[in-house]
Amino acid sequence: MASIDRFALRVQPVAPSTRCADVYDRFSADVDLIAVPVVEEERPVGLVYRAEFEHRLAHAYGRALYEKKPIATLMDPEPLVVERGIAVEALGHLIASDRPSALLRGFIITGEGRYLALGTALSLLQASLVRSEQRSLELEQAYEAADSANRTKSGFLANMSHELRTPLNAIIGFAECMQDEVMGPLPERYKSYAEDILTSGNHLLGMVNDLLDMAKIEAGRYELRENRLRVGDTIDSAVRILGETASRNGVSIVAHREADNDLRLKADERSFRQMLLNLLSNAIKFTEAGGCIEVRSSVATDGELRVEVTDTGIGMSDEHQKIALTPFGQVSVNFDRRYQGTGLGLPLVKSLIELHGGRLEMQSALGQGTRVGLCFPPQRVEGRSADPQSALPAAE
Repeated sequence: MASIDRFALRVQPVAPSTRCADVYDRFSADVDLIAVPVVEEERPVGLVYRAEFEHRLAHAYGRALYEKKPIATLMDPEPLVVERGIAVEALGHLIASDRPSALLRGFIITGEGRYLALGTALSLLQASLVRSEQRSLELEQAYEAADSANRTKSGFLANMSHELRTPLNAIIGFAECMQDEVMGPLPERYKSYAEDILTSGNHLLGMVNDLLDMAKIEAGRYELRENRLRVGDTIDSAVRILGETASRNGVSIVAHREADNDLRLKADERSFRQMLLNLLSNAIKFTEAGGCIEVRSSVATDGELRVEVTDTGIGMSDEHQKIALTPFGQVSVNFDRRYQGTGLGLPLVKSLIELHGGRLEMQSALGQGTRVGLCFPPQRVEGRSADPQSALPAAE
């Protein structure tokens, strides 16, 4: 927080013995000087207010001198004059930067050049308060509009995703029947077409499911169905599901089991598997042929479970990481089509782990691979005591 002295005036003080004439000369030399502090041995003992000081001098000596002269003799011929339509912020900046004395002296408000009223520091304060109230109301209305639009969007995505899944499941089912030649042998070309339809259908179904899950989470309608699952078994299941995809891309997946043989986690099994599948899919997608992906679990000294997926892929900069964690954000690495997707993988993982009371951690650098960790709170972990030796070292 900024200290008030940062905005204060550095006014040279006077001693209690300073002559009034000297103080008067200082006020005369500086029309913006509002007051003069009186200090003795570096400690404040008083303050001379300009208006009161000049009033006392005028009362004692000035009336006889000026009472018969026109007021034009004593007026300020160049006061601050502003039009009635000036913004409160602009007026505040104008006074603060160019005419601070206007807070004490006042200023003139005009309408098309004609006098309307006298402005004061109180006028400026009241206008500022009204403007602040208006802004608060505008922000509240904008928030409500954005929240309503977000709910509408989430509802639309949920409905559309649900409607899309029904025909997709039918397409996938028929494609599987054709691929397995349930109704009889197919020409080789048509069998290849069936494989393409099945692959594309499953890919599209995966994207639709991600959309549906994200829409439910944003709408606050995603419910966790928790049970006690074996961490190692779920990791093995995810690795088996994507093992063939990794092999086709020339990438190896290694699951380290030393830490999770007896480890159980209270979690939504479908969500946990989905998080692992999304992390592994990303790792496969962004790892070149010949690369390696490792899946490792560990329990920290405080009982927190960490399940980490580490790859030797192309990595991401700090800026790219922020984009990747934003729903529908896609990192532009190059023009290779295989790097593109819906941009929901990591945001969905982040939302799911947070629904479990945990957090997502990510360390990555361009050309140095990526490590993403799912951190589950200690109260969800059971079946194994914390072992400091099993924990992965912190990222540098």
